[in-house]
Amino acid sequence: MGFCLGAANIIPGVSGGTFLLIFNIYGRVFGIVNRINKSCLLRASGLGGRFLKYLGQKGTTRAITGFLVENDFLFLFKLLTGASIAILGLSTLMTHLLTHYFSLTYALFFGLILVSVLIPVKLFRQVRAYLLIFVLFGAGITVMVYLQVNPYDKMKHKSALHQMQYENQITGQGGQTSNDTKLPGGLPAPGAQYLYAALCGAVSISAMVLPGISGSLVLILMGAYYDVLSAISALPYFDMDAVVYLGCFSLGIVLGGLVFARLVNYVFQRYYDTTMAVLLGLMVGSLWALWPFKQVAVLDTHFVKENGGVIMLENVRVYTNVNVLPPVDIQLLWAFGLFVLGGGIMYGFLRSQAAVPSSSA
Repeated sequence: MGFCLGAANIIPGVSGGTFLLIFNIYGRVFGIVNRINKSCLLRASGLGGRFLKYLGQKGTTRAITGFLVENDFLFLFKLLTGASIAILGLSTLMTHLLTHYFSLTYALFFGLILVSVLIPVKLFRQVRAYLLIFVLFGAGITVMVYLQVNPYDKMKHKSALHQMQYENQITGQGGQTSNDTKLPGGLPAPGAQYLYAALCGAVSISAMVLPGISGSLVLILMGAYYDVLSAISALPYFDMDAVVYLGCFSLGIVLGGLVFARLVNYVFQRYYDTTMAVLLGLMVGSLWALWPFKQVAVLDTHFVKENGGVIMLENVRVYTNVNVLPPVDIQLLWAFGLFVLGGGIMYGFLRSQAAVPSSSA
């Protein structure tokens, strides 16, 4: 179950929350998260201190095991372990596809999302005309957020930071850059990207647990999907920037999960159909972001981290957030084929799970 959950969360269009519903563990997972409160943390820290003080004693181990079983934390640990294995295993593949086959990969994502719009539609309890307002609101929010995050500008900022490190390498001053350094446009380096990583983690985890919306899709809209995948892929090289970035992202996930789990539970209990309408709108609006054909800009020189150092690349193509119509060529045929494949996969997935019980939400 954990591996399927991780695979779902790394592929845009596939909702981790929907998998929780399919496996009939949605309520169980939310129940576990809601049990993590101040008294639970104090008890856990007390047991941890007791374990360190009386290392190896049977009574201490039994008390910790009882605490984990009582709160169902062992189940959550197994679920998260399986999800982590899936994410680590698939991140390198996804990074490669987005780097070398951007339009084709997005065509597959577009097909997945287009058909997965049926998920929140199926989860409505009562379809009312006024819900269309909330659908449009969600779609508008998605498009607005997407247009605010230009991958070209973001890559220029990151390249400027790495250029400073590259010049320091050349002059023999090491690869470190002060936290007070400012990048073009006033973006602090590297502190701002770490804070933004934490924010992305907090927002994405709220989507990951919602049925019908993909956490990876949210990361794409926030312009952080490729950054997170690249950081995960860089872990085997012991890249400290990647470790710190993912640490901040994970901290955001933990804090966001603890806060949003309660908020989501509250909202779903009182405004179920309205919330589903907003989620539907978010997914419909995301089709604008996932349009496979983007305006391409070229960076004459681009500095990237590789194997612990910084290298300079020339004439690097960057896909912006401006959608364009594609030329009629062989790539368009491949893109259409992958779009159909993505839609077929999602349709088969929906057929296999037939009816998702809305009461579980």
